[in-house]
Amino acid sequence: MIVSLPCLAVSPNEGLFDLTLKQLSNIKVTGAAVRNLNLAYTPYSDNPFSLSNLQLPAAIDVVDHKTIEARGLNNVVEVVDSMVGVLSGESPSEPYSFSTRGFSRNSIGVLYDGVSMGMSTLNMRPQTSFNLDRVEVVKGSSVLSANDGSAGGTVNIITKKPEFSEQSINLHTRYGRFNTQSYNLGLNASDNAQQAYRLDVNRNNSDGWVDNTESDSLNASLSYAYRPLADMQVLLYSSYAEDNLPAYWGTPLVPLSDAGDPSGDVVNAGDDRVVDLATRYNNYNVGDSIIDSSSYWLRLDTHWQISEHTKLKATMYQFTADRVWQNAESYTYDSVSDRVQRDRLLIKHQRYLRGLNLSMVHSFNAWQTPQQLAVTIVSSTNDFTRDVGFDLNAADFYNIDDVDLSAPEAGQFGNVDVREDKQTVIKDAAVIQYRVNLSEQWALTSSMRFERIYYDRLYIGFDDSIRSRSTLDKQFNQQAYFLGATFELMKDTFVYANVAKQHDPLEDGLVYFYDIKHLTSSDIMQYELGFKSIYNLDTELSFAMYQIDKKQDYQIGVGDPVNIGHLVSQGVEFAIKHDVSERFRFGGNYALVNAEYDGLYDSAEGVNVDGNQPVNVPDHMLSAWLSTNDIFGLPFEWGLGYNYVSKRYANASNSIELKPYELLNTFIAYEGQQYRAAMSVRNLTDEVYAPWSDVYYPNQVALGSPRMIEASLRLHF
Repeated sequence: MIVSLPCLAVSPNEGLFDLTLKQLSNIKVTGAAVRNLNLAYTPYSDNPFSLSNLQLPAAIDVVDHKTIEARGLNNVVEVVDSMVGVLSGESPSEPYSFSTRGFSRNSIGVLYDGVSMGMSTLNMRPQTSFNLDRVEVVKGSSVLSANDGSAGGTVNIITKKPEFSEQSINLHTRYGRFNTQSYNLGLNASDNAQQAYRLDVNRNNSDGWVDNTESDSLNASLSYAYRPLADMQVLLYSSYAEDNLPAYWGTPLVPLSDAGDPSGDVVNAGDDRVVDLATRYNNYNVGDSIIDSSSYWLRLDTHWQISEHTKLKATMYQFTADRVWQNAESYTYDSVSDRVQRDRLLIKHQRYLRGLNLSMVHSFNAWQTPQQLAVTIVSSTNDFTRDVGFDLNAADFYNIDDVDLSAPEAGQFGNVDVREDKQTVIKDAAVIQYRVNLSEQWALTSSMRFERIYYDRLYIGFDDSIRSRSTLDKQFNQQAYFLGATFELMKDTFVYANVAKQHDPLEDGLVYFYDIKHLTSSDIMQYELGFKSIYNLDTELSFAMYQIDKKQDYQIGVGDPVNIGHLVSQGVEFAIKHDVSERFRFGGNYALVNAEYDGLYDSAEGVNVDGNQPVNVPDHMLSAWLSTNDIFGLPFEWGLGYNYVSKRYANASNSIELKPYELLNTFIAYEGQQYRAAMSVRNLTDEVYAPWSDVYYPNQVALGSPRMIEASLRLHF
């Protein structure tokens, strides 16, 4: 099968990694706003046998760099938000959290070029899209060689790599409302077919749409590819990132009677509290707030095609990160004083991660049947130190000071007591993956992961004593498996089914245990049926239906027995892309989720949440895009996107409801052979909405950005 794209033919086993820059430059961005489902491409994630997306017995969503450029998606959150049934959040306490298939936060894993950094809530930071080749999401539970395991899915952020025998320069700049600016440079250099270099630099800054929320970031990466032999390639990759995030932690909820400009279309708190639009742009943080981080990646990849049937890959990596939060984060309105009470919270993170992945893939025939075997060995050590400057048990923690609701005075952070936590997580795993073609139509794929995790956590109180019930020194042994089958109904049309057993990250279960010595692995079972099809080269369809059951032990107090908490999620996902003609195309997707807690006591709120809907999980999500080009015979393109997200709940007790919202985005672009000039508008109708909830801040909501107008220019030589 050959899939025809504009100016290019791509085989099902040839992804964008295999294309030269000259070929890439011939793939015009025009038309990519209505994104391809990329069913003919070869996903990088969970795919040791280099199968096309069509042939994989799982739902894998891919957004490539063409769609990223066409829509003007500026960071990973905006990219992932465009996928089927995925909701993103930007809470400053855990930047870039995701929700899909009824699960959120650490139940959605995050990989960086296939390598896990650990828990997503402790590791995600702003990631520019300029140096991305694509972002892939493996939906639901699966067995990935470098993944910690997750219930809802795994996000894999894949960067651009050097190309051999090509020279190129890519420049991109944009300017938008609130003095939002971005400057980007991409260089690829190669003097022969043996060596290639790539440099990507990105600088962003903005005044922010909320008062006193200036932000800036710098991302730089440098990579070197070398071919010592015709069948061997070595890639050395390094990147550095630093950022200062917007100091916006939300808008306090106020009684309807005290609101100057009340809105009932954002939140239903169930107790007559609303969002006061008169405070929409107010910042209640302190004047010397800090949300900073810096991180550094160093990685060495070696690929060796030993023979026609056997290949080896080795990856060594090191990741370091330092992060600081110094803010007034919690805002509670007091109707008696007409003032907002604030806390003080200081956290510092120091992380040092290093690891080694070794894998072998072998293809062979046995009993006249094509078969493939992959064996992967992974080992990593993750040292984490945390300085904590807040005491939840202090009598005045939630009311250090207060400020006026209408005109908050910034004030200063002041001094707080600090204590230290330490933890080390050592993971060793062996992953065996096997595929057999039973016939020309039938194929079976299986994966097994055997994992040993050593967890050492030291919790020190403010009095310098060791808090024994929060300290752990223990080894865990756990297994995961995946079994999938595909059947080719007709040319380029497949049905698939899978069953998987997996676990969420161990650290994510700590919140459920009064004494973490009782900590055990969660158990996740997934059942999925799906359909994928490419019809007549101009239409792509995908459909999936699934059920995911997660069981997690919990212990809520002294002497309490260890009980079972249960979350059940069922749903369907559908996506389509259709080229009506060479000039007009449309696409869209829909996700239905029915998720609820079963037998769970929420210790944070102190209530039984049986039958309730999980936090930040919408029942319905709908997205649609259309575009047309060659307007009036000129190289203009116009596109329009629509997104709908149904109600969500801000807490497990479901007492605070985030109302449904609809967003319209549009752009118009003029594209030449070596440039693309565009004007885009996000949130065209200036909708006021709350996209995400942080459960630890129940008296406030973080509002979404207002209408954003932006101009951009891309050049490539």
